[in-house]
Amino acid sequence: MKKLVKLMVVLLLLIFIVASLEGCAQKNLSQSDVSELSIIHAGSLAQPLRQVEDQFNKTNTLSVIFKDQSAGSIETVKAVSELHQKFDIVVVADYTLIAKYLFPDYVDWYIQFATNKLVLAYTDKSKFAKEINVNNWYEILQRKGVEFGFADPNADPCGYRTLLMFQLAEKYYNRPSLYGTIVGICPKNNIKSKSVELISLLQSGELDYAFEYQSVAVQNNLKFMELPPKLDFSNTDYASFYSEAMLTLKDGTVVKGMPIVYGITIPRDAEHRALAEQFVAFLLSDKGKEVFEKNGQPFVPFKANIPVENLPNSIKDAIQKGQ
Repeated sequence: MKKLVKLMVVLLLLIFIVASLEGCAQKNLSQSDVSELSIIHAGSLAQPLRQVEDQFNKTNTLSVIFKDQSAGSIETVKAVSELHQKFDIVVVADYTLIAKYLFPDYVDWYIQFATNKLVLAYTDKSKFAKEINVNNWYEILQRKGVEFGFADPNADPCGYRTLLMFQLAEKYYNRPSLYGTIVGICPKNNIKSKSVELISLLQSGELDYAFEYQSVAVQNNLKFMELPPKLDFSNTDYASFYSEAMLTLKDGTVVKGMPIVYGITIPRDAEHRALAEQFVAFLLSDKGKEVFEKNGQPFVPFKANIPVENLPNSIKDAIQKGQ
């Protein structure tokens, strides 16, 4: 009888241990599942996003594993709309791409949140670096032996903004053939799918100059020449002048000159929606604002494409605090 009782006690203990282990396994699996976020973003957002992610993890007891993928913004939205890849968050350097490629079939909302400006980046090794200025840059790019590059306009907004800027420069400097001349002398090998790919070419001396976002130049300790506000797409006062430039991309999409504004959204099929909403709200908070400003991408007044009250609660609260 005593042996039977002992056996029953042992069996009960074994059952309890097995159940506990299963419970722990389920708990760990659940934590692993919800503590992972996949983000696809514009290349110019790499550094500020990593820093925001680090800050986010410092404020949470559960460490999040971020799976980040960098691409030109057009490639970013097409990864969702054409390749049907799943991501929890999409962040692009031109919010209008979300409107053109993702809304309303793939996302329910998007938010305009940050800005930048177009500059001409270079190094101490760049030819004529001591001479170049706001009045002669387009002449220096045409000098013999000077190598310059820009991003592919069909993949990266920095690329099509560069070409739009060339169009506006024709009017600004009264140089009617400037656009065709500069585009025509730029070797195809100097046109990269992401503007950030030009950085290593500048640093190695393969390129003398590259059209970049100011934030990218600052983050990589590059020298840069600021373009006139009428050409750098940073000033809303010149929105009307910017809009005089227009370009048709290979896929038929028409882009017009306009102030640079970044956009962020969460796809409808995001696997970790609650955590994604929490992270977006954190990014739009004062802590995210501080990170982006230090990286040369200051926030703009937040704007959503739908009424704020229809946004997820945590994001709605972040936007209302930022207004």
